Amino acid sequence: MFDLKRLAQRIKLHKIEGTVVHHCAILVKILGTGRIVHGYAITPGEVCEHYWVRVEPEGLDLDIGWEVACMHSPELAGMQIVLAEDFPEGLKDKDGKEPEILRQDQNRDLLELWQTDPKTFWNEAPKSVRTFR
Repeated sequence: MFDLKRLAQRIKLHKIEGTVVHHCAILVKILGTGRIVHGYAITPGEVCEHYWVRVEPEGLDLDIGWEVACMHSPELAGMQIVLAEDFPEGLKDKDGKEPEILRQDQNRDLLELWQTDPKTFWNEAPKSVRTFR
């Protein structure tokens, strides 16, 4: 079994730059398999656009972004998180409104580049991402 927590520790220790998409790409490269999934991380009180790696055919979801975030902010480790590829119909916040989704457009652009032109993705990635082993 792959040790995701150890990879997150190495990313933090070596101060690997980049975004969650870069970190997912590193994970796919290390595993030699998998795909980056674009979806949502749903926690009590917040919905964020999020990216993680799915390993097929097992359907195993590996959330390196969450593991790295927990390394930087340990208080996150106790939170419940639900990953969803599609925004859940009827999801409401405590006031009965549809929750605001936190987005980072740069990540969406990076995922598209990784899917359509991986060579350019790696060439344009920060040096610490390109050289991480």
